[in-house]
Amino acid sequence: MAMQAPNYGAGASMPPSYAQEESVPLIPKDLTQGKFIPETRYNDVWATGLFIFNIAAFTGLNIFSFRSYANNLANPFTVLDDGSTVATNAFAVDPSLSILVLTSIAITFALSFGYFILIQRQTAFLVKFSFLFSIFFTIAIGILQIMSGSIFWGGLCVASGLIVMFLYKYWASRIPFSVLLLQTVTSVTRKYPGTLAVAFTGLFVQIAWCSFWIFSLAVNYSVFKRISNCRVEQAHDGTSKMVCDNNQLYAVMIYLNFVMFWNSEVIKNVVHVTVSGVFGVFYFFEGSASGAPSSPTIASAKRALSTSFGSICFGSLLIALIQTLRYVLNSLRSDSDEGLMAFVAMCADCLLSMLQGLFEIFNKFAFTQVAIYGKPFIKAASDTWEMVKDRGVDAIINDSLVGSVLNMGSLSVALCSGLYGYLFIKVVQPGFYEKGDEAIVVFIVVLVEMILGAVMMSVPNGVIDSGVTTTFVALAEDPQTLYRTKPDLYHAIAMHYPDVTRNVRGEHVIHD
Repeated sequence: MAMQAPNYGAGASMPPSYAQEESVPLIPKDLTQGKFIPETRYNDVWATGLFIFNIAAFTGLNIFSFRSYANNLANPFTVLDDGSTVATNAFAVDPSLSILVLTSIAITFALSFGYFILIQRQTAFLVKFSFLFSIFFTIAIGILQIMSGSIFWGGLCVASGLIVMFLYKYWASRIPFSVLLLQTVTSVTRKYPGTLAVAFTGLFVQIAWCSFWIFSLAVNYSVFKRISNCRVEQAHDGTSKMVCDNNQLYAVMIYLNFVMFWNSEVIKNVVHVTVSGVFGVFYFFEGSASGAPSSPTIASAKRALSTSFGSICFGSLLIALIQTLRYVLNSLRSDSDEGLMAFVAMCADCLLSMLQGLFEIFNKFAFTQVAIYGKPFIKAASDTWEMVKDRGVDAIINDSLVGSVLNMGSLSVALCSGLYGYLFIKVVQPGFYEKGDEAIVVFIVVLVEMILGAVMMSVPNGVIDSGVTTTFVALAEDPQTLYRTKPDLYHAIAMHYPDVTRNVRGEHVIHD
């Protein structure tokens, strides 16, 4: 018997409840086959082995460089004219710096949490406003670039903004669907706060890794710069000049950047797969007879770090290779004295940038398949391609609409955090800097504060993005499960997204 769809008009702010009706059949056993079943087989083991080998090579390089650096450290004391010595690396930490850091963390955390609540309560307004804001912001950036003399990039920004503005009328009909997904995801996040804990853990690991990498980069650069092979060559005008062979240094810098890219992608995608697994549990099991399993966050994290870790390393490696190639091209462009070579490198980097963006979106959906079904990466990518061919336009539009909300949140929190840093320096602690250093200190503090705000907002943003992606993939693959376990939510989605009645294989699985 067909059920009457509930009314979710413009004033609705919350998704329907997920209570299971007694008249709705439970999930047949065959529908959950292959989903979240404990795996004993480790997928893409070769990628795990390569990742471990890469970590070992990075460790060996650092052992060599750190020892060389330690053996060549300069005397940490400077001898003055009167024969006394002073520590050249001594410095004092202003107590107000600690106050600034602690209060900034508290403020950015509160702002991030507040925006998360705002997404729940004003979803429709935020989706529309943020999307239009992103259009005008892109056009404004383009105009500023044109005024500063960067005609090509400015024109590209303006053209992109105008194209998206032209498409808004077509995309507007998809807004209610994105609104409903956002409302559902934020409510599920409240039910499973462990997803936020995973995101914060990933953020901490990412910051720790980046901090160590920066230190490693500085040490390795110092060591390999010093051991460069230098020789004297005669110029055409008869003068002599020193020429240094920096091939070793270039190779080490390329490798270090590759390590940075790959490790960062792995950390990010482990968090994504873990969070996606939790949202997958909600989709497939919440409302069923057995209900959702206990501790889904822990179980999902174990799977991401064990049987699916090789698949995560594999997909992350593809992005890291593109990023490394872009780094090489940018290095060639900056070091080249030939205008033609620099132009070719710039064009190639532009193409790789677009390719990287497509790969990142594709990987996000493929890793969701890994989280739900435990597939090897190639199989997950193949199935994702089938989904993209059938629902690719829907996926891109939904990703853009949701992304505009999340990006506006990051920008808002970053600007508020930067404003707080500025007011702290100018009003609360005007003696924070030495006379004459005001401009540079204010710039550094505001920049660091903005980065801190954006990083803090990335935690709830990442959880929401993973949740929306997982729900979209599960809905495309298996809408029948949602119909059986959460009929109210299913009918609410069907009102705005009629394709929910069929899966990506074209099978009409819902017949009201």
